[in-house]
Amino acid sequence: MRWILLLFLACLVGCQPNERKKIRDEPTGYRGMARINPYLAAETYLAEKGFDVESSRTWSNYRYETDVIFMPGSFLETKGMGIRVLDWIADGGTLVLTIEGGEPERNDFTDSSTGLGVPDEDDYAGLTHLFNTLGIDAIDVPFYEDPIEPLAEDGHLARPWDLVQTEESFGGHTLEFEGGVSLSAETGLTWTLENNGRSRMVGVGYGAGEVIVLAHARPLRNPYLSRADHADFLEFIAENYADGNIVFLYGSSTSFFGLIWKEGRMVVIAGLILLAAWLWMRIPRFGPVLQDNAIKRRPYGDALKASARFLWRGGQLEHLLRPLRARLEKENQGDPTTLYDRLAEESGLSREEVAEALTINPPKDPGHILKVVQKLQALLKR
Repeated sequence: MRWILLLFLACLVGCQPNERKKIRDEPTGYRGMARINPYLAAETYLAEKGFDVESSRTWSNYRYETDVIFMPGSFLETKGMGIRVLDWIADGGTLVLTIEGGEPERNDFTDSSTGLGVPDEDDYAGLTHLFNTLGIDAIDVPFYEDPIEPLAEDGHLARPWDLVQTEESFGGHTLEFEGGVSLSAETGLTWTLENNGRSRMVGVGYGAGEVIVLAHARPLRNPYLSRADHADFLEFIAENYADGNIVFLYGSSTSFFGLIWKEGRMVVIAGLILLAAWLWMRIPRFGPVLQDNAIKRRPYGDALKASARFLWRGGQLEHLLRPLRARLEKENQGDPTTLYDRLAEESGLSREEVAEALTINPPKDPGHILKVVQKLQALLKR
């Protein structure tokens, strides 16, 4: 009994409660349209204010009915696209262009990077053409040393940012900017920082329209619209520049094949290599045509059978009889009545058999057609 009691106590000591699993919440970002469209909050906000707002992933030849377009700088990949946008601005449109952070692929909750800096001229020829036409210069200059508020462990607040205040003539709004893009313009409006006279935001007139360039799209994106004066700044632009439609472009000008190359470049390269290898193995080599000296003998009967099968399937049996009949008619011209009698007398066949061999339609019975051919051969050998 004592040993049983000791064993029971040992089991109790060994059965310790399991430690509670630690649960850690990690933000993954929005779902649905808010994940696809980074300007959905701005679009909804302006719609509730009574403005005519829509969003699109592609440029739809906007004209007079559209007054304001919000667009990421990565949209202007080709010079042709830059020319189309400038033509629309010259007709009276207002373009709000963001250099960094305007792409829909960016996740504000998981992507810790602030931006990619100033786009490469070779990759974005349309943006370069627009900057050269408007006299805008963009360089990479760090604007901050320490973030304004403590960094969070996860989420969009983990990226450092700094504050920029617009002039009173432009509303005096305080905006948050990320990244290190610095802007300057030869003419137009400049919201200046104490950093060599450069700015996070510039405005330049072109034709009958206006171009407002933001160094970063943070003030317009979904998680940050309620911060600082972002919503007031957005409403200020809509009230002062939009009498008609407002469009948020959140796509890119990349074609379907360009998108495949961008997202699956390694797969495309591997497929091209495999295709080249397959073609190299299958395509005949170029060079002089060599004579085939090999003699391949084949029984005559096999070729005859193959020809007969082909003619039989195609319903062209008359080709088997036509050469023999044509030869007989050519060698024995004359009155058909006397011809049949003479051929019958010379060949030993009856007159009916001669007439059948020369006039009967191609029979369907293989045995019958064989008899007709035999009779024609007998007439030729008479």
